[in-house]
Amino acid sequence: MKLTHIALAAATALFVSSLAFAADEPPKFDAADANGDGVVDTSEFEATKIERDFSEIDEDGDGKLNKDEYAAALEEDCA
Repeated sequence: MKLTHIALAAATALFVSSLAFAADEPPKFDAADANGDGVVDTSEFEATKIERDFSEIDEDGDGKLNKDEYAAALEEDCA
């Protein structure tokens, strides 16, 4: 009976820690694109808390990030 309680407590701790880890990850593109227009603008990008200079990530200089530009920002931010 004690072993069952210990196993349950360990499983619960792992589950809770995985939720905390997931909360620290930057949002996926669709979540970052708050207005659903298919791009992430500067205000949407600021809300992601990704610590990168928007103008450096915006490769074509149009003031918006497409999926490829956003993915590159995530890869570099997580590296």
